[in-house]
Amino acid sequence: MKEIVTALVIVGSLLLSGCAHQIQLNPKTDGLQISENMINKAVGYHISEVDRLKKVTTPGGGGDKVSYTPYKDIETALYTVLSNKFSDVYQVKSLEDKAFIKDNAIELVFLPRIETNSSSSSLVTWPPTKFTINLFCKAIDAEGNTVWEKEISSEGKAEFSEFKSDYSLAARRATEKLFTQLADELEAYDNFILNKD
Repeated sequence: MKEIVTALVIVGSLLLSGCAHQIQLNPKTDGLQISENMINKAVGYHISEVDRLKKVTTPGGGGDKVSYTPYKDIETALYTVLSNKFSDVYQVKSLEDKAFIKDNAIELVFLPRIETNSSSSSLVTWPPTKFTINLFCKAIDAEGNTVWEKEISSEGKAEFSEFKSDYSLAARRATEKLFTQLADELEAYDNFILNKD
């Protein structure tokens, strides 16, 4: 009975709003792996202001849609993964700011590109029951040469009984898996990084 009432509340809000519902991708970061082989190097990451403000809309349930700001939402997770591996991490606002890169001895700049999608098995409730995220990430050196690149994909699922208290749950689960995988990829990258000295 409680599930029926909750479903009716969600349906009611859907009918009243008539627009895409806001969710968030940002996962918990306290469980992300801290490297056993920290590297004493300064690195940066670059997310353009256009990407940071970009809002994406994908399908939800019941014929409705959800919207979110993927780059803004994943920025903390990206920073955490890099900080768990490298001694210093900087936000590089512009790749053209060579002085900033040089002054902070930044050796690598990570450039993320994200693609997302969502869907739901529910015809009644709007939160997505499945969320997929693809991360295309590369690292460039101070000269702009690509020295590492990876494509990582992840999927998060959530059932009605779980997401009724967190409509973003499927998305958060997908993002958390994604950045756990990124941390693993950086661990496997040790040999190259260490040999750059």
